[in-house]
Amino acid sequence: MWKNYLKIAYRNLLKNKIFSLINILGLAIGMAACLLILQYVNFELSYDQFHEKADRIYRVRHDRYIDGELQYQKAQSFIPTGEAMEHEFPEVKEYTTLFRIAEQSDIIMTYQQENGDAINFTEKEVYHAKGNLLDIFSLTITEGQKDIKSLAPKTVLISTSAAKKYFGEASPINKTLSHNYADGYKIVGVFEDLPKNSHLKFDFLFAWMSLSGDEGEDNQNWRWDGFYTYLLLNPGADVKALEEKFSDLIRKYQAGGASGNVSSKFALQPLTAIHLYSNLIGEAEPNGEAKIVYTLLALALFILTIAWINYVNLSTTRSLDRVKEIGVRKVVGSGKVEIIKQFLVESMLVNLLALAAALTIIQILYTSFAEFTGVDMSLTLLQKPEFWMGVILLLFVGSFAAGLYPAFVISSFEPIKALKGKFYETRKSTSFWNLRHALVIFQFTISISLIAASLIVNKQLSYMKTRSLGINIDHTLVVNTHATGTDSLFTKNLSVLRDRLNSLSTIKGVVASYNIPGKEHLSNFPNFRHSKNPEELVLLYFTRIDYNFIPAFNVDLVAGRNFSEGIDDQYTMIMNVEAIHALGFEDPQEAIGYEVTWGNEHIGKAEIVGVVDFRSTSFNHQNYPVAYTSTFFPFKYLSIRFDKINGENARQNIALVENNWEAIFPEIPFEYFFLDDFFNSQYQEEQKFSQLLGIFTLLAIIVACLGLYAIASLTVLQRTKEVGVRKIMGASLKSLLLLLSKNFLLLVLIAGGISLPIMQFVVDRWMENYPHRAEISWWTFLLPIALILVITALTIGYQIIKASLVNPSKLLKYE
Repeated sequence: MWKNYLKIAYRNLLKNKIFSLINILGLAIGMAACLLILQYVNFELSYDQFHEKADRIYRVRHDRYIDGELQYQKAQSFIPTGEAMEHEFPEVKEYTTLFRIAEQSDIIMTYQQENGDAINFTEKEVYHAKGNLLDIFSLTITEGQKDIKSLAPKTVLISTSAAKKYFGEASPINKTLSHNYADGYKIVGVFEDLPKNSHLKFDFLFAWMSLSGDEGEDNQNWRWDGFYTYLLLNPGADVKALEEKFSDLIRKYQAGGASGNVSSKFALQPLTAIHLYSNLIGEAEPNGEAKIVYTLLALALFILTIAWINYVNLSTTRSLDRVKEIGVRKVVGSGKVEIIKQFLVESMLVNLLALAAALTIIQILYTSFAEFTGVDMSLTLLQKPEFWMGVILLLFVGSFAAGLYPAFVISSFEPIKALKGKFYETRKSTSFWNLRHALVIFQFTISISLIAASLIVNKQLSYMKTRSLGINIDHTLVVNTHATGTDSLFTKNLSVLRDRLNSLSTIKGVVASYNIPGKEHLSNFPNFRHSKNPEELVLLYFTRIDYNFIPAFNVDLVAGRNFSEGIDDQYTMIMNVEAIHALGFEDPQEAIGYEVTWGNEHIGKAEIVGVVDFRSTSFNHQNYPVAYTSTFFPFKYLSIRFDKINGENARQNIALVENNWEAIFPEIPFEYFFLDDFFNSQYQEEQKFSQLLGIFTLLAIIVACLGLYAIASLTVLQRTKEVGVRKIMGASLKSLLLLLSKNFLLLVLIAGGISLPIMQFVVDRWMENYPHRAEISWWTFLLPIALILVITALTIGYQIIKASLVNPSKLLKYE
């Protein structure tokens, strides 16, 4: 019996090839879009799930307060935090503390070969670790000692990729590595590279080294919060109850660690929630955003729903061609159940063919999608058995959900009227027609809302990327100096290089600095004194610039003067307007000449000589309140501004800088990047989301248009005779267009009215986390409605014009 159903279904598909192709194509696009989005969503949700004890691992978050007011929340805490918590709280089974050496800039890793030659590479993912790291995280040791829990002094673990980079196919065990800050660490093991869905990506795990030279002093350091602390809790531990004990621990251990006005609070972050729900200072890497992931998930469901609605519309549209077939089958004895089964089999076949087409589309886009989104396809749903079980379930649910209603509608045809092709004269047609209107309104509402969302996201992204920064970072090449301190010989050689480059005609300016625009500021002091109330403390970030920073970058100097070469020292500072306002000054001019003090017992003081106004971070965040000094910190970056730097000119200028660099610093690798690219990389997540949303919104509109085509065909088909009569009576094409399209245009306007509050909700929710927001104009809400109106008019107009061009006598013969 089922074979007969399948044969009939197959024959019907071949009989109406164009209809079948449109039907399958619409479903295939919807399924492919949905499955591709689910690949991305699944990857984002899978972060850190690969750790065997992931559900019991937590990171300690540090919140800094001054006078009871929150100053910042940081992903890092203090050196002794983990050890103290393990000692004080029975809920804590193990801890590990990680210190990222390459936090401010890349470091140079060195392997000294037996022949005396050195292999040098710059590295980013370099950590020093204490505590039982390998008892907390699931690292697979592939070579060396397998039962390592904690690292012995002067030892290091390296990743498989790092081992190949430095040692090729040779074993790295018992060989030694060094970096800028540590010499002679013996390699005791090699671990498998961490997967891409890890918020921590380390290639080197060095044993802990004392940062102060005194281990005991390190363990009393409750001031420097630059260390990641992870806890493994005992099974069944009450996280909330544990967090309530943290205030007592802080009072016990941090006494004397900070001034009385400065206080700390700790909180626990579940390991698996860090990637999507944490956007703190000092994150190990830029994290994702839950709102983006769940927006895309909703988009996937919308596209798939629209595709299924299209199937309903297309199937019921085609029912007009099959009313006589159903009438005949009913007359010869087919019951309603048999007809329903037949149409469900057809629905299953169409969905199965669409799924096969969708998987083919995914296979074609496989590599491009992975590169664009950064998804590791080896970790995706396609590799999981449960995914394929879900696909099979989706196939059956989709087939029944999309095919059941058309099956019931078609099987309810009254035999006599069906034989005459007069189904729409029956009383049952009213509810059928109303449902079709509701489905079309739903499609229009989703389409309008998606277009509006895409416009809003693009407008906000464009606003952030084009707004004035108060600093000119165009045509700027940045070289990583790998400086580790304020070594006088290095500084002197850097000055020689700067003079050489400044003498070149194509170079507009050379700047040495500790930070660059777009680089996260991590050095701060929480105890600057407020100008009007010395007992009130203020947190400011510290960094170093040279005297050429302001003129070379065309920085907006709003008050005072620039640093002067050879004159200014640690007793002078330039501050940005955010720092001036934090210190209590309303007008930048008021701050000039003011002597600012900071530290316990006023250990530091300096005169404010200038005030600048420019962005040191993206418009995603509030600008840092920064104090600029001409001393203290090493010059980690050298920025070279050119008249222009593009195409062949770029290659020549890069080679020019490289040659001069290697002449003065032959032992330091030449590494560079362009400053504007680096700064704009802060918008990478928004950029990716904007492009994904735009692409899949377009696909949703295409799929919805197929449904619109179906409903337009149905209308023209139903009113064919009426069109013929009206043409004979002298009706113009314009009047026919207005007559047959007004209902659809009304549906669009209804959908537009429904979508307006949805769009407003999207604006409010999307913009709430941006401190700097684009102004959303009224046309942003009306343009999507107008666009759908145009698409609708063109689609319906095509059908009406096609019918109106037919000879009226042929239209009158239509049954």
